[in-house]
Amino acid sequence: MSSCEVVFDDLPVPRMNLVGELGRGFYTILDGLNPERVLVAAEAVGLGKVALERAVRYANERVVFNRQIGQNQGIQHPLADAYMQLRGAAAIVQQAARLYDSGRPCGTEANTAKFLAARAAFYACDRAVQTHGGFGYAVEYQVERFFREARMLRITPVSEEQIMNYVAERELALPGRTDRVGPS
Repeated sequence: MSSCEVVFDDLPVPRMNLVGELGRGFYTILDGLNPERVLVAAEAVGLGKVALERAVRYANERVVFNRQIGQNQGIQHPLADAYMQLRGAAAIVQQAARLYDSGRPCGTEANTAKFLAARAAFYACDRAVQTHGGFGYAVEYQVERFFREARMLRITPVSEEQIMNYVAERELALPGRTDRVGPS
């Protein structure tokens, strides 16, 4: 993937083309990013589910010392944990999607969904690799690819730290940073 930076300095924008309040453009677009966060959260839940399915299948098929590895609580508990995390994330994704679809404010829910779903997917993918052991890095099992994709979801399109800033300032009424660069 190619990327580049584009900078516009002192670009004149006619007042009629201004969206929102002058100098507050970043905050204006935040509400438009909610559907993206919900979509990424749904993607993360799906990714986590497929990784978990692969891990469960492998745990049921892999036999070591004449028993399936899925009989071991050391395998069962992390997979059960991943399952529950994904179920919780899916619930907030649904809540955020319903709010957005009904035209209601959903910034906190969309951000929360993206945050929790990305973490749940990462955990599920990590557990899938761990369940596969050395085969977790083998391309034919695909869980190594799921793991890489899940890691990316924790930082794009918005990082976990940015989401926590949003929630801290908007929901917890904690003071925002006062040393921000640029217009305030």
